[in-house]
Amino acid sequence: MKTTSASKEFTKNCIMDALLQLMQTQDYNSISITDLTSRAGVSRMSYYRHYKCKDDILMDYMYRIVKEYAEELQGPSFLSDFQSYEHILYSLKYLQKYKDYVLCLKKANRAEILLKGLDLYMISVTAAQQSTSLDKYRLYYYSGALYNLFMHWIEDGMEERPETIASLVYDQVKNHRFPDKKS
Repeated sequence: MKTTSASKEFTKNCIMDALLQLMQTQDYNSISITDLTSRAGVSRMSYYRHYKCKDDILMDYMYRIVKEYAEELQGPSFLSDFQSYEHILYSLKYLQKYKDYVLCLKKANRAEILLKGLDLYMISVTAAQQSTSLDKYRLYYYSGALYNLFMHWIEDGMEERPETIASLVYDQVKNHRFPDKKS
């Protein structure tokens, strides 16, 4: 029996949802594959067809978040400059939607998955702008700063408005902007 793309995505979504639910109530390291497949309503074989380990599930979810973010940016042209106030604000509001996921990552000592996701986005920016090999390190620096800022903001309960945080970040980057790439 051949599995369809929609069926594969459904199975992966069930597994992701199950893991995130279990992470809310259990220690990440104590979640077994049996717990996970039982909660997801899938067989172990289905699990192993898609993932090697639980971290792969978390990384797959992060990849989806980054992909969705990049697709949303296809719209308004002002969002193409990732160092603009508007883009910084947009990114903070976007990440804010996933705060429960990020808190699960932190609780499971897997917060570096968020950093990998930010790096993944920065690599896509590098590719799109036909940047030099050194430009990627500037972007890694930027993603690391955003990661640190977001983690502390979320740990502090996100009491400050995203506009306030975006202003702080923009004040830091406006004089240290990466040069635009001219074709």
